[in-house]
Formats: sequence, C-alpha cells, structure tokens
Amino acid sequence: MKYFNRQLSSAINRAVSTFPALAVVGPRQSGKTTLLKKMFAGKAQFVSMEKPDNRLWVKEDPKGFLNNFQYPLIIDEFQYVPELMPYIKEIIDNNRQAGMFYLTGSQQFSVMKNLSESLAGRAAVMTLLPFSSSEAKEDIFKSWEDWFFHLTENKVIQSGRKTGPAIIQGFYPEIISNPEVDRDIWFSSYVQTYLERDLQGLYDIGNLDTFYQFLTLAAARCGSILNYSSFASDLGVSIPTVKKWFSILEASFIIFKLQPYSRNIGKRIIKSPKYYFIDTGLAAYLAGINNPDYLVRGNTAGQFFENFVISEFYKNKKHFNSNLNIYYINYRNLWEIDLLIEKNMELIPVEVKLSATIGPVHLKNFDKLRALVKTSGSNYLVCNSPEIITRRNTLITSWLNL
Repeated sequence: MKYFNRQLSSAINRAVSTFPALAVVGPRQSGKTTLLKKMFAGKAQFVSMEKPDNRLWVKEDPKGFLNNFQYPLIIDEFQYVPELMPYIKEIIDNNRQAGMFYLTGSQQFSVMKNLSESLAGRAAVMTLLPFSSSEAKEDIFKSWEDWFFHLTENKVIQSGRKTGPAIIQGFYPEIISNPEVDRDIWFSSYVQTYLERDLQGLYDIGNLDTFYQFLTLAAARCGSILNYSSFASDLGVSIPTVKKWFSILEASFIIFKLQPYSRNIGKRIIKSPKYYFIDTGLAAYLAGINNPDYLVRGNTAGQFFENFVISEFYKNKKHFNSNLNIYYINYRNLWEIDLLIEKNMELIPVEVKLSATIGPVHLKNFDKLRALVKTSGSNYLVCNSPEIITRRNTLITSWLNL
C-alpha cells in the first residue's frame, strides 16, 4: 500500500526536539501509527495497547512493563492504560530528555484527561485526522499561510477529480491509498468496530440500535446548526442523552463543532454551534448515500459540499498545528457566512457555494457582514468552478485547489 507524506510531520519534528513526550490523537484509521512508525523507523520500539495481554501486563505490573522497553518508545492507543501515565511521568522527571515517549490515542477526552493529570508540561499534543485534500494529491506545504495562498493560485485548474466522487469517497488513508478497497465494506467494518470496540468499551451509550439511528440522523443533517431538542424529539430520547451522544462523537473524532462568532455582536446572532463530520465519506455512508450524482444534485447536496469544504479548513488547521480560530456567523436566520477565520486579529470571511456559476446573489452576505464587524477587506468564495476569478473584492476559487 502506497505511503503518503503527512502535513503534520514538520510539527512533530519540532515537538520531539524539545518535549520528552509526544501524543498524536485522532480517529481510528487516520494514520497515527503508520506516521510514527515511518518517522521513527529504526529509532523507536513499538507496543500496542489494543492487545489484551499487553493491557493485562500493564495493570498487573506497570513498572515491569516499562522496564521491558528502551526509549524512545511508541505506545499505541494509550487511552486503554491510564494507569501507565504516572510511571511515564516518573521516568521523564528522573531523566528528562527530548523524544522519550510517542503516544497515540483515539479518544480525545480520555486522552486529554490523562495527559493533563500526569504529563502536563511534558507532552506535546498533536491531532492527525484523515487525509486533507492536498495530502491526497501529495501536495505538502510549509505553513498554513502557504496552503491558504495556494487557493488563490492557478487561473484554470486542470483536474480529473469530480465533486460527487470526492465527497462520497472521503479521505481515510486506506481508502485513498488502496484503490482495491470497497468503500461500502470498509465503512461498514469501520462503524461496526467503532460501535463495538470503542463505544461499548469506553462509554455507556444505552440502546445500540437507537444510537445507530442517531448516527444516521446526525449524518443526514451534517452542516446544520445544532438543535438538541429536534434530535431528542425525532429519536424519542432525552435532551441530556442527545448532548451526551454528540459529546461522544466529538470525543472520538467523528464530528467537530464550529462555534458562532459573537464578539461585540451581542444578541443579534445565532449562538448555537454548527457541526460537521470530519470525513464526508463516513457521513455519506451513514446517511445511506452511495450515488455520487446525488451528492451534487440531491436535496442535501449543498450541505454535504459545505461539510466537505469546511472540514478541509479544519483538517489543515489541525495538521499545521495552527493557533488560528475558525467560526461561522448567522444573523437572526436572515443571512450567514459559512466560515470566519480569525488570524492575527483579522477576520477573513469565506463562503461556500456548490454552484459553478457565481453571481451577485452569492456575494451579498459579504457586504452585510462588513456592516456588522470589521473584516480583513478580502473575501473568499469556494465553489464548484474550475476557474479562479476576482469579483467585487471577492476571490472566487475552486474546491479543487483545497
């Protein structure tokens, strides 16, 4: 299977030169183990905590377990052995060196709890998500700024990629790197493993069938403003249960939330977050969509395209380990800007439109935003056109450049 370079590698190299420990977190099958094994081949030993005998060994004799290995040591899926963290801390404090432990984890909240309690100040934490669109094209950039500038390059884009197939395929490494993989079988196995191994093992999710119904409903509504009451009513469960389930999806890197921008705006904007699936292939599978044409012509086409574009910005923020902030803004349900990037005290607005033909109606919300808050002065619109043009101070670019 072909190996693809990952954008996160440069941030990892910087971190391991100073921090005693590194934790790479992200969803299952996002390439965390493959990346660390590739980067530190011949330098680090490897042990997986997915093996029951290793977990039992740690529980019975954590010191003896660690004494069996040399450093640097890669510990895979370390959320299963929280009792190991105090002993790692002791080893680091007794002989502090850079690059002693490389940890991977697939459960965000439990991982961060263990790190904050035991390895605060000792571990750098990075997030590795499924491939970004640029990684899948084998385009690696030096910085987030270089990647963002790339959106403005190339007046005409030559590409055989089609919108529907790209969205429905998604960007999990095994699907991208192995053309023989059957998408439906892969996602079916992924969901089954996720439900049985992760959720039932780590969380009390209640009725599994109802939770699966929740998954499919969440996928069908991806890119929408989060309404817990609506989900609770449709599923026949309580609002606290829905909130818990969304927290579980976020903790296991299935979704991410985009918070509303509200600084100095007060009560004039919608204050609930929007939510997106990190991978559109998984969202389409859960929603029962297996026809690429439907993803560009069906009732949900716009929201899936928006999910696709916004998730690319989110993945690149994480993979560049950038401290920029991203938001959306909805003004009293009258108009919306899909993405606001806050960087260096500037707000950069980005709109997402599935259409390949952009007219004045698609640009009007930029003027409304400017009347509400101060922005950078440059607007961006990502659409389905292969051309890159500038119109009314708005750079209109193609999703193919992401």
